[in-house]
Amino acid sequence: MHRILVIVISCAAIAVARAQTPEQLFADANQLYQQGKFPEARASYERILSSGYAAGELSYNLGNACYKEGDIPHAILNYERALRRISGDDDVRHNLQIANLMIIDKIEPTPRIFIWEYWDGVKNWFTMTGVTLVVYAWFVLFAASLAVVALARTYALRKIAFLTAAGTFVVCLFFTVVLFDKKSDLVRSDLAIVVSQIVTVKNSPDPMSSDAFVLHGGVKVQITDRFTTWMKIRLADGKVGWMDGGAAEVI
Repeated sequence: MHRILVIVISCAAIAVARAQTPEQLFADANQLYQQGKFPEARASYERILSSGYAAGELSYNLGNACYKEGDIPHAILNYERALRRISGDDDVRHNLQIANLMIIDKIEPTPRIFIWEYWDGVKNWFTMTGVTLVVYAWFVLFAASLAVVALARTYALRKIAFLTAAGTFVVCLFFTVVLFDKKSDLVRSDLAIVVSQIVTVKNSPDPMSSDAFVLHGGVKVQITDRFTTWMKIRLADGKVGWMDGGAAEVI
């Protein structure tokens, strides 16, 4: 009888645990982090992610837990993932900058055309939710202006409404491009972070190939090709080579 009671209580406890929402699990993980139990907090954050729940705040807190454990590569990885969802968050950018200062390899990027730097700056001002609301607001203004054009009884009012519609259309189109560009950044799979402590990059996808250069954990790479378990990478300074795919994780 006692054994049956224990089984019933255990099953009930499991059911309650499974019934917890991601928000509740996230709050529990945050409490572990505040208590200084960083390995336990990290494990909890990772379980939430493995369940399919993704959010910028979750990746950010996981990055903080990894940082506290001294796992700088995974801290950078999760800060980068957080930036995709909350690009305008100064705390995420600040922590990412600090983490990048702690990696061994200092890769100097090749100069970019200033317009692309400006465009990235515009995108980083908005979150996905924010730019979606902006697009929606300008579309409503555009639709309202068209309605006034169709219903206006005077030429002057029709002209003002037409010019307003033209202006709101241009602005709406601009922010729509920003929205789709941010969405493409969110789902892109060609950027990764080296998570191995050290990896030798080869000149071809062959372990017997000559060495191209050596990378240490935390470096961001762009994946340009794949072959079996190998990935061809490009660094920000233009260097290219092949490395074992298990040495890096896609952002």
